[in-house]
Amino acid sequence: VEYESDIINQEANDRLVFKTIQDVLKEKLRKRGVRILTGLGKHFQQLDKEGNGLLNKEDLKQALKVFHLEVSEEDFESLWLILSGSGDGEDYGEFKRAIIGEMNEYRKSFVRKAFMKLDFNKTGTVTLTDIRKCYCAKEHPQVISGHSTEEEIKSSFLETLKTICSKSDEVSYGEFEDYYEGLSIGIADDADFVNILRIPWGI
Repeated sequence: VEYESDIINQEANDRLVFKTIQDVLKEKLRKRGVRILTGLGKHFQQLDKEGNGLLNKEDLKQALKVFHLEVSEEDFESLWLILSGSGDGEDYGEFKRAIIGEMNEYRKSFVRKAFMKLDFNKTGTVTLTDIRKCYCAKEHPQVISGHSTEEEIKSSFLETLKTICSKSDEVSYGEFEDYYEGLSIGIADDADFVNILRIPWGI
């Protein structure tokens, strides 16, 4: 029983560490969430020479510095210990989710719906050409206000997606989700976030 209670205390403590670090980083991410998150994902992939999804401690620390997401030495050490245990490497997907947090399941379900609509062949990737065909910017606030044309909004969206693709003309589900994960950080209300997906994709 004592052992179980130690584990419960440790888990509560770990959650507290994550929450503190996430709050600090979310503030840094609020304005540039999409660019940073998608860039970080791509950066991790490039560092992962063996393609096994694992990175060492120095690589992860350096990546956070490159994207101006530094945390204190003490916080980083705590994170590393909690996530990697005594292992030599850490799954960078899990690391990214832990330090930044994840959008809730309700939001994710709409991201999946949008992607499934694009990925009608169920391959797990969609081409930028198909995305261009399906993305409708007609009701984008900047188009409605007359600040941008539909074509400008569409091109800007595709340009951002292109920068995160590991293949030049294809977007995987993970990359698509990363884009919306970054967007999600700056949107407090679920209904607002869902509209951002529902309107352009017609879901």
